[in-house]
Amino acid sequence: MPITLITGPANAGKAQLVLDAVRRHVAHGAEPLLIVPTRADAEHYLRELAGAQAAMGVRVERFAGLIAEAVRRAGTGEAVLGAVARERVLEAIAIDAGVSAAGGFVRALGEVFAELQVRRVTPQRLSQALSSWRAADGAAAHPAQLERLFADYRGALERLGRVDAEQRAVRALDALRERPALWGGTPVLLYGFDDLTRLQLDAIETLGRIVGAEVTVSLAYEPGRAAFAGRARTFSDLLPLASEHRQLDARADYYEPRSRAALSHLERSLFEPGAARAGRVEPEDAVRLLEGGGERAELELVASEIGGLLADGVAAEEIAVLVRPGGVDVGLLEEVFAAARVPFALRRQTPFSDSAIGAALIGLLRCVTEPDGSPSDRPAQPGELGDLLTWLRTPGLLALSSARGDGPSLADRLEIAARRTGAVNAERARALWEQRNWRLQVLDRLAEAQERGPVALCERAARELYWLFCAPRRASASVLAADELEDAGALAAGRRALAELRELARIASALAPATAGELARSLQRIELAGDSAGGHESDGAVAVLDPLALRARRVRVLFACGLQEGVFPARARPQPFLAEEERRRLAEVSGLRLGEQEDVLAAERYLFYAAVSRPQERLYLSWHVADDEGAVTSRSLFVDDVCDLFADSLSERRVRRPLGAVDGLPAQSLPQVTPPAAGMLRDERLLEQLRTHVWSPSSLERWIGCPVSWFVDRMLRPDAFDPDPEPLARGGLAHAALKDTLEGLRSETGSARLTPASLGRARELLERALADNAAEHPLSVTPERGTAVRRRLRADLERYLEHAAAAESPLEPLALELGFGFLEGDEHGEASDLPALELEGGVRLRGRIDRVDVSASGEAVVYDYKGGRAPAGARWLRDGSVQVALYMRAVESLLRLEAVGGFYQPLTGEDLRARGVLDGDAGIEIECVRSDVLEHDDARELVEQAVAMAVAAAGEAGRGELQARPHTCAFRGGCMYPSICRCER
Repeated sequence: MPITLITGPANAGKAQLVLDAVRRHVAHGAEPLLIVPTRADAEHYLRELAGAQAAMGVRVERFAGLIAEAVRRAGTGEAVLGAVARERVLEAIAIDAGVSAAGGFVRALGEVFAELQVRRVTPQRLSQALSSWRAADGAAAHPAQLERLFADYRGALERLGRVDAEQRAVRALDALRERPALWGGTPVLLYGFDDLTRLQLDAIETLGRIVGAEVTVSLAYEPGRAAFAGRARTFSDLLPLASEHRQLDARADYYEPRSRAALSHLERSLFEPGAARAGRVEPEDAVRLLEGGGERAELELVASEIGGLLADGVAAEEIAVLVRPGGVDVGLLEEVFAAARVPFALRRQTPFSDSAIGAALIGLLRCVTEPDGSPSDRPAQPGELGDLLTWLRTPGLLALSSARGDGPSLADRLEIAARRTGAVNAERARALWEQRNWRLQVLDRLAEAQERGPVALCERAARELYWLFCAPRRASASVLAADELEDAGALAAGRRALAELRELARIASALAPATAGELARSLQRIELAGDSAGGHESDGAVAVLDPLALRARRVRVLFACGLQEGVFPARARPQPFLAEEERRRLAEVSGLRLGEQEDVLAAERYLFYAAVSRPQERLYLSWHVADDEGAVTSRSLFVDDVCDLFADSLSERRVRRPLGAVDGLPAQSLPQVTPPAAGMLRDERLLEQLRTHVWSPSSLERWIGCPVSWFVDRMLRPDAFDPDPEPLARGGLAHAALKDTLEGLRSETGSARLTPASLGRARELLERALADNAAEHPLSVTPERGTAVRRRLRADLERYLEHAAAAESPLEPLALELGFGFLEGDEHGEASDLPALELEGGVRLRGRIDRVDVSASGEAVVYDYKGGRAPAGARWLRDGSVQVALYMRAVESLLRLEAVGGFYQPLTGEDLRARGVLDGDAGIEIECVRSDVLEHDDARELVEQAVAMAVAAAGEAGRGELQARPHTCAFRGGCMYPSICRCER
């Protein structure tokens, strides 16, 4: 029986001819096989045949289904090495040969071995070819590496008693060649394939020319057209095999009448030399351009247009969206479409590690400590904090384990504690967990299985995977929801992979993963089947597809997204192991012809042509001019090729959306909205809490800087994820050390005043104080870093002691770290003997004054230690620095002393002079900057104004006036919480 080859352009009606042939075979009592490229195509054509009452007796399969049928009928019953076990074998032979075993190398090795297997090249044939090449050209060692690796691979398969998928396929086809009757004459029809692999051509030749089955092949091809140049080789391979060749002409009636002129012109003229000069037509509404300022902006434009189409009555299943890797982020597309309530169906391959239970199992395995002297073929890499957290956060896991019902929050607390203490690896994080909670016996059980060997390890891992899947579903018999299907697929794929690796360990333990870390690496390579996310195409959803997945179907409206340079057309991908020139030379000197690199640009032109020829009514082309970080990107030159075919109105009417737009409308219709300057708190309970709040001077300064920032930090009080910043940690240790130093000096000499005579002893006391307080005030979670920071702090504090001793102040330190307003059990420290300071308007204040020095006549000067920034008194009101002024008021009210000065004392930097204000009429002679000395009335006025500023700030809080002040929010300006206050200035 003949091989029938049907060719023609994309809109020639090839699908109808193929379906008619299917119906004819069914009518004659045959049971044909219809082979299409994708699973979605199989579902689509099965529904179409069912609608025509021709589905009975027809099997619609992908090419893998055709090979499986050939294997079944040929009776080749060899056991097949699974994909995961195969990658593990490839990794093991690469390591044994002393070459890289990185994931990319292993994948490339698998590709070239697959090509050799399909072409039936034996290790001996490869060795002869490479020897001929070396004899002719003195080729480098790289092909010799390939020779050894392929021989080792085939030897490993023989020792295992297994074949790989390619061997199984070619052996089945060879068996059918030897015994054609095994096939039984079942007709085979292939539709939607525009580029056939060597194995697919082999199957067509075997079934059509050797076996004698009736084979029909449909190919999009039109001789002499530039758009089809990338498929000329496939056509030339098929034509000699065909007994009949039917060349179809283009059909303009493929398109809707109102779009026919524009879309038919595009299909007939795209990439044709001189097409633009032949005449440009009006695009009308058939072709439209969308330009986003960023990736999100582009997808929001697409979602907005789809929403409009749906509102106009276009069925969702009649719309398709094309995306390519690198063009737009699929995760971002899911987010944008879901937010816009666009029903969509997305089929894609996803890594096992992207599923919840897959990531949890991999994280769990990484946390298992490898035994000393492990036979691992790679250096052990200890698990990280993130690995342990990923496992602990598996849905339902902690909820089952915690009797208090607070299981999920336990992982959050662990993360906060671990980050703040520097427990960045899994071992330290586990110890921290077990100090607070229960023992993680799962890790012990996996470690025990690891010691027993690879078979036990795989079995234990399979049990843990099943437990992870069951954890959120215990004691329930509910049917899995749509969003749970991914975990079900991950469970099935993970158990299959672990079964493969367990079987590999049973027959060749040296090739199997010997440690939990190796097992985790093997599981990471699993790809889950491309199940639909977001909906099902049959349920009325927009199909989100790769361009290759649209070849066998027609749509009403098509969006081609992410048309960026380097994405469409894609860049050439180099051949693994042997470059194109090397393959040509190998074929010349040895006769061994491996697959040659196709003309990538020609192939990309065809794929773009095939895509833009699919829509019957409207085509949208979209791109973005920058990424979401603002870096400029270029649109595809294919867009320019389309624009050259149409009038200038196509470009002039393109819809634009700027980067960072936050509404759902195109940019042209955006109203200019000024965000409100202030917000009001209205909850009465919260307002009452604010009115009775006991303030600290630093808290009031934070409110003055930005009320929103204060509200987040002091009221919402999110737990810090990271260790205290080094300046804050240094400050805590510096305060404690100086207090102990001066108190120690007072207890020994009767005076805490620093003089040249007491400087030596003060240094000794400082060294001891730093050591005594180091544990309570860790400077860094990294011990090495902590040592360096402590050494620098000691040097800074010694410089300050020298500076203070040289100044020989006449004042005596009366109080060190003087607290007021703190109650018993207060989280800010020990209870204070002094009550809170009462200010005007019922404002109450508490705090801790670093140092209060007094003169012989009872006048007081207040000091507040600072790391380096010490604002002068003239800047207090402008900067909102009210802390020292409030401390001066506290000393007068609570200690009954006259405060004649207040200073911020820097502890680092070149200039250690204190800055602040001093009453020049008080007669106290201390070292200070001349401009900080004021007349009595001016000094009092400055303090009064600072206190009034603090009282006003507390009043704003009591009234709930929550205002954003981005200019003074952060230390150097700028908003600290733009996502909360929505202010970016």
